[in-house]
Amino acid sequence: MKDKKQTAIEETGEVEIVKKQSKASKVISTIINVVLVLAIVLAAISTYVSFVTTSGNGVPSIFGLQMYSIQTESMYPVLKPGDLIFDTAIEKPEDLQKGDIITYWTVINGERVLNTHKIHEIYDGGGYLIFETKGEANTVVDSLTVHESEVVGKYKFKVEGLGKVFDYLQDSTGFLVVVVIPVFIFFLFYLVQFFRVLFEYQNVKNRIKYEQERGKTEDLIADQEKKAQDEKEAERAKMEEELREKLKAELLEEKKAQEAAAERAKMEEELREKLKAELMQSMGMAATVTESAEATVEEAAEETAEEVAEEAAEETPAEETAEESTEEVAEEESVENDSEEEETKDE
Repeated sequence: MKDKKQTAIEETGEVEIVKKQSKASKVISTIINVVLVLAIVLAAISTYVSFVTTSGNGVPSIFGLQMYSIQTESMYPVLKPGDLIFDTAIEKPEDLQKGDIITYWTVINGERVLNTHKIHEIYDGGGYLIFETKGEANTVVDSLTVHESEVVGKYKFKVEGLGKVFDYLQDSTGFLVVVVIPVFIFFLFYLVQFFRVLFEYQNVKNRIKYEQERGKTEDLIADQEKKAQDEKEAERAKMEEELREKLKAELLEEKKAQEAAAERAKMEEELREKLKAELMQSMGMAATVTESAEATVEEAAEETAEEVAEEAAEETPAEETAEESTEEVAEEESVENDSEEEETKDE
């Protein structure tokens, strides 16, 4: 099982690889776009120049600049074959001077074409100007003069070698190679890019949908876990409440038992004190009764003794009888005393 550190390193490496691939793809895409755009721009310009030139409807002009491809060496070394020259339109022919390089309409080999030569002489034709031209490399002037109305532009600057590109683009093979194929590649490339973006969008959409579903599932699981946890907490709280009530009831019962025991002990103590008081009272009354009985017995005994003595004095034979009576009386008193003591103890 991989640890978090190793996973993080692998993910970082994958991110770096993806970044490098993305950077390389971006560079390649930029190069292709630049090349294709340049090819299409050049093809469009060449097509426009070729169409305007061959149609004879006017002079090719882009942003006020006229473009021409030099075909011959008549202006060598100033202008060489394959150079692309740029002219500005002529607004006032009278501003042209001897030595200026101009582009004009002329007839060469029975065909009306554009030609670029230097002004050799300027003539007044009576209300208009006539220009005599000559090529830089030619030894004689041109056979045909130029009417001011046939002048279309004045030389401004050149780009060496670029005229060959335009000449090649005006050829059917060049047009196919430079225009048709690049446009097809351009279209194919962006078609692939379109489907790639579409597939990536679909993947991202599916990924988002998956993440949403995953999030919903995780939320559902979390809700279920939370619900189970809440139920568990509620059950635990219920059990704690029941236990608390049970302990409270037990404490109340114990308190009541303690109060009842204290009440019972108090009642027993009161009863014990009452019994003790009654016992003390009973013992006091018994002692009083005993003293009274003893006093009565003593008095009776004294009286009997006196009577016996008198009778003995009177009758001697009666002594024995008197003694027996005395003994009987003493025994009776002794029995009575014993019975009184027992009653007192019982009480």
